[in-house]
Amino acid sequence: MLRNLCCKLAILLFCCTSFANKAAAQKINLPPAIRQLIAQQCHTCAQLPAGQDSVVSRYFHQCHVAFIDSGNLDDGFKYAATITAITDSTAIVPRLLTTRFLKAKILYFKDFYKEALSEYLKLVAIPSLDSNIQANIYPNIAEIYLEQGQFNKSLEYLHLVKRKYFHFYDPAVARKILNNTGVCLLHLERLEEAEQNFSNSIDIAAALKDTTALVNSYLNIALLYDQQFRYPQEWNYLQRALSLARKASDLKIRSKVYLNMAIVEERRGRLKEALAYRKEYEDVEAQIANRDKIWELAQQEKKIAIQQQELKMQLLQQENKLRAAESKRRQWQRNTFFVLSLFFLSCAGLIYFAYRQTNRQKRIIAEQKDKLELLNETKDQLFSIVAHDLRSPVHHLKINLSYLKDALSRNKIREATALSENIEKISDNTYALLNNLLYWSLGQTGQLSLQAAQHDASMIVAQVAYDFNAGAALKRIAINNEVPKGLYFYGDMNTIKIIFRNLIDNAIKYTHANGSITITGHIVDSRCEIAVQDTGIGMDEKIIQAIHKRDTKRIQHDTTGTKSTGLGLWLVKAMTEKNGGSLRITGSVGAGTRIVVCLPLKEHYDATESADPGR
Repeated sequence: MLRNLCCKLAILLFCCTSFANKAAAQKINLPPAIRQLIAQQCHTCAQLPAGQDSVVSRYFHQCHVAFIDSGNLDDGFKYAATITAITDSTAIVPRLLTTRFLKAKILYFKDFYKEALSEYLKLVAIPSLDSNIQANIYPNIAEIYLEQGQFNKSLEYLHLVKRKYFHFYDPAVARKILNNTGVCLLHLERLEEAEQNFSNSIDIAAALKDTTALVNSYLNIALLYDQQFRYPQEWNYLQRALSLARKASDLKIRSKVYLNMAIVEERRGRLKEALAYRKEYEDVEAQIANRDKIWELAQQEKKIAIQQQELKMQLLQQENKLRAAESKRRQWQRNTFFVLSLFFLSCAGLIYFAYRQTNRQKRIIAEQKDKLELLNETKDQLFSIVAHDLRSPVHHLKINLSYLKDALSRNKIREATALSENIEKISDNTYALLNNLLYWSLGQTGQLSLQAAQHDASMIVAQVAYDFNAGAALKRIAINNEVPKGLYFYGDMNTIKIIFRNLIDNAIKYTHANGSITITGHIVDSRCEIAVQDTGIGMDEKIIQAIHKRDTKRIQHDTTGTKSTGLGLWLVKAMTEKNGGSLRITGSVGAGTRIVVCLPLKEHYDATESADPGR
C-alpha cells in the first residue's frame, strides 16, 4: 500500500514538473541572441528593401511580432504556416529556417508535442542551422521526451545540452535544465545524482526569486526523499512548497501541490486534512478549466487557406474596382434604407404617442367616473346610516317624553324627574351617535386620521355600557361587563367606542325583556378578543351568510317587530378592519348571538374598509 502511494506521488510530481516548465515557457522568453538574429533577418525591422519576396517579408515580420512581442500564439502560427505553405519547405534559407523554428516553438507552447518534436528533429539535422537556435531547441526536445516518459532519451539530450551549450543559457534556463535532469535521474532511480541536480536547481531558483520554479524543485526533492523513506525531510519540503504555492499565481503548480499534500496526508492517516487538500485541489482545477481555451489546429489551417485566397484576390485590381463600386452602391442602398426606416419609425412613434394620449384620457375619464360613483355610494351610505343610528335613540326619546307627559299630568314629580334624567342620557347618547357618524363620514372621504394607542378594554367597554344602561333598564336587560382589568389592545379609542356602541345597541334591540348581555375578553394567539353575547332571538346560518354578502333581501325583525337594514354590523366590521382587526359572528335561532371583535395587541394597521354589511 505504501509503495502504491509512492508511485502515485511520483506520477503526480512528474506532471508538476512538466506543467511548471510549460508555465515558464509561456512567458515567450527567447534569448537575446535569437531575438537579434530574427531582427537581422526581418527586412522591416532592419529597414531593408522588401525585394521580390515582399509577401514573405511582411508575414515574417508579422509572425515574430505576434509571437514574441504580443504573445499571440494563434496569429504567430498562422503567419509562420502561411510562409511555409507558399515557399519551398525543403529550402535551407536562414530566414525560412528561423520561420520553421518559430512554428515548431509555437507548437511546443500549444502542447502539440508530437508535431513540435518532428519539426525540431528535422531542424537539428540541418548542419547550417544557427548555433543559438540549436541551443534553444535541444532543451525543448529533452522536455518533450520527458513528457513522453522516455527518460533515457531525455537524459541523453540534457547531457548534450550541459556539455555543449550550457554557457549559452541564462540562470532561469540553466535551472530548468538542472531540474529536468534531476527528474530523469529520479525516474531512473539514480537518486544521489538526482538530489545534486535538484539542490543546484533550488539554489538558482532561490537566487532568481522564482516562486514557481522553487515550488517545482521542492516537490521534486520531496519525491526523492519519499523514495528514500526520509519522511521528515519530505514533509519539510512539502510544507515549504505549500507555503510558496499559496502565494503563487501559477494555478497548475498550486493544484499539484494540493494533490501531493492530499496523498501524503492520506498515507499518514490524517483523512480530514487530506480531504481539505483535495477540496482545494478540485477548486483550483475548476479555475484552470474555466480559464484555458482549447486551440484547434484544424481551424487555423482553414484560416490559412482563406488567407491564401485573399492574397490571390488582392492581385486582381479590376475586381477590386468592381468591389469598390458595389460597395458604394450598397452604401447608397443602406443610406436610403436608413432614411426610410427613420421616417417610418417617426410615423410609428407619432401614432404610438397619439394612442398613448388617447388611452391616458380614457383612463382619466374612467378614474373620474369611479370616483364619482364612490362619492355617490358614500353619500347614500351616509344617509342610510344617519337614519339607522338616529332611529333608535329618537324612538326612546319619544317613549320617555310620553311617559314624562303622563307623569306630569298625574303630578308625579319624582317619576318625572327620573324620566327627565333618562331623556338627558338618551340625548347625550344621541349626540355621541352623531359625533360617531361624523367620524364615519370622515373615514369614507379619506379624511379620518386614526390616533392609535394602547387602551384598557375593560374601561372602554364600561364607558360604552354606561351610556346604554337607561335603554337596557326599560327592557329590564342586565349588561354584565366581565372584561378583566389590565386587558389591553392597540387601536383608536373613538372608532373602538363606535364598535361596542353598535354591538351593545344591537344586543338590546334583539334581546327580549328580562334577558342579559355579557361582555367578556381574553388573549388568543397574540390578539385581544372581546365577545358580546346576548340571550336574544339569535340568527340562523342563512342570515349570517346574508350579512357577509350584504344581502338586503334577508332582513330580520327585532323584539318590537322593527325591520333591520343590516347596516349596524357593517359599520362595526369596517371600523374593526380599520384598526387592523377582524369580526366573527356565531349564533342560532332562539339561542342568542355571539359577536367577537379581534383587535391587535401591538401596532398593526391595514386600514382597509369592508363593503360587507352587518346586522
